[in-house]
Amino acid sequence: VPRPGTDHQAAPRVQRLAERPLWLQSRLTDALQTQSWHPGVADRPYVDAHWRRVTRHLTIPNQLTILRILMVPVIGAVLAIKFTNHYQVAAAIYVAAAATDTLDGRIARSRNLVTELGKFLDPLADKLLVITVLVILASQSLLPSWVVVVVAAREFLITGLRSVAAAQGVVVSSTPWGKSKTLTQNCMILLIILAQPYPPLMLAGVVFIWLAVIATVLSGLDYLWRYRRFII
Repeated sequence: VPRPGTDHQAAPRVQRLAERPLWLQSRLTDALQTQSWHPGVADRPYVDAHWRRVTRHLTIPNQLTILRILMVPVIGAVLAIKFTNHYQVAAAIYVAAAATDTLDGRIARSRNLVTELGKFLDPLADKLLVITVLVILASQSLLPSWVVVVVAAREFLITGLRSVAAAQGVVVSSTPWGKSKTLTQNCMILLIILAQPYPPLMLAGVVFIWLAVIATVLSGLDYLWRYRRFII
């Protein structure tokens, strides 16, 4: 017989809790104490809590970043599969993807929506987009392979530097050289793609290849110098 003032459903709840796997019991215990465990839906508190964590991280900036990641295989397929105006379509998709890179950062800072997930996904999305497109362009002999090597080496190097700094509680923020690198790389890629259906753009594409390489190397050296204490 339940004691006065106790929940008549407490005993069945505790029994059901004991039947759950150990990894789930700790989460359900908190839900039981807060009376959020409804009879017959024992797993719902865990599911609801998990969903709240997911939605908390899926802010608008993070959704834009995830969209950019999803666009990577799309632009890769459009570049690789030849059909009418496929270069123009690829260029349009790349512009849209690059635009999300600008938007997610601005929205996150202006609305105070910066999250740890966003800090991880944003640079990852940028690297996936740029390196994927560069590899495809190089495979089609539209770009020298050494350019891809320079860009990829710089990205992996700075990613390692960021990881070392983050382990010590330091955030490696963007620099003017880093922003110049991003701008010149985007212009280079866009011009190379559009130069295929529009040959007069090839000269501008070659110019931006060199500008992008210079900005890539200098931005990498700039990061290494600024945060040399983590590697020396």
